[in-house]
Amino acid sequence: MSKRIVIIGAGLAGTTAARELNARGQAVTVIDPQAGETCERPPLSKHLFDGSRHHLPYHLESTEHITFIRDRAEEITLAEAAAESRYTAETQRHPHPLADHHATAGTIHLASGESVDFTHCILATGMEANRPQVPAYPDALPVYDLGDAEWILERVNSATEALNVGVLGSGYLGMEVATSAVAAGHRATVYLRGGEPLRKQLSAPVRQALFDKHKAAGVEFVTHTASPDDIPADVHDLFITSVGARPRLIPIDGHRPAQAWEVDESLATSNPGVFAAGDCAIVTAGPYALDHPWACEPVAESHGKFLAELLTEGSDTASNDGDYAPESASDSGPDDGPKVWSDVPWHWSFQGPEKVFTAGLTSPDADDTIVRHDPSGAKFQVFHFDGPAPESVLVGVETFNWPPMQAAARRVLGGNNIPTRAQIADPDFDFKAHSRL
Repeated sequence: MSKRIVIIGAGLAGTTAARELNARGQAVTVIDPQAGETCERPPLSKHLFDGSRHHLPYHLESTEHITFIRDRAEEITLAEAAAESRYTAETQRHPHPLADHHATAGTIHLASGESVDFTHCILATGMEANRPQVPAYPDALPVYDLGDAEWILERVNSATEALNVGVLGSGYLGMEVATSAVAAGHRATVYLRGGEPLRKQLSAPVRQALFDKHKAAGVEFVTHTASPDDIPADVHDLFITSVGARPRLIPIDGHRPAQAWEVDESLATSNPGVFAAGDCAIVTAGPYALDHPWACEPVAESHGKFLAELLTEGSDTASNDGDYAPESASDSGPDDGPKVWSDVPWHWSFQGPEKVFTAGLTSPDADDTIVRHDPSGAKFQVFHFDGPAPESVLVGVETFNWPPMQAAARRVLGGNNIPTRAQIADPDFDFKAHSRL
């Protein structure tokens, strides 16, 4: 195969793409300082206090088709490389020479001074946590990278009595840390800027239900904390920050986007031969376009699989100029146009004993939703639609403490029989049975 595919980043999106390309017999080079040794992020926050294994590695080894470069990519220049690669890092050479019909699209410049040419590049650089300074707790760390989590875990394991844990931030990670601490017998106080947690993630019915459950379980909340300077000293034995993350971005021909790389429905950037996947990508077109990165593990994995398929389909598959092979297992656009990423995006958060899921397009500001409870009233779903009319169709579902119905929501949203607002509003409508149609 003559394509020279390079993936920058060895998180879930990059690792998945590399594994899938390898399975298809396509050579690929993965650039990351920890290539082959990265780990899953969700367990870092969910299992910090319960004694279970707190991280799981992404299983990826170098093979005949996978080459690791354990270095940092610093910039990309386009259409400047020669037909033969100048790749010399670690004294290895790419096993497949370029063919004339796959002209080099660009060059990746590494921190070591070496360079790698490519015909196709997947940016899968992920995110890095914001690290605010908390004056009263100068050793405060986020639970986002394995190194930080291991340092915190050492503090937890060496404690001889229950800890008083402080958490700045009330998004998913912050709430997972605080609730898992309380569930393990520690104290936890969450400092949040507004009046309720998860304001940017979940609709009012779900976040209010979680707020009530967590307060009843013993999590303490200090609302309207305007600044880290307002957090009192000498109260907490351990302090953890969770105030968001930002995509890791490297410049292309000197340009670095303000937020993340914008990609079309095929995950292609505006730069020929360059794609972006996972947390560093904003999908601007297609059924699941969004104005910010999806930033969740199932989407990162889905992006990796989609791009591997895209880049190996047919004899001359992917450039991002709309020339694609006509047949693929992925969805095609109108008139067999460019392939479209269309997997239903979903997310989960286990917060102590509470479980919350989202699927499809949901909004924290939605006020025209329909809520349906199970007979006990303890579990419920919030349904989001593409408009207020009875014939408006379902576009997203939030599920609270009802895992089987989350599975049903994903089946429905991924199927061809999407229910309308009028159907969901009918108390006799059986959503779970509908999911099997």
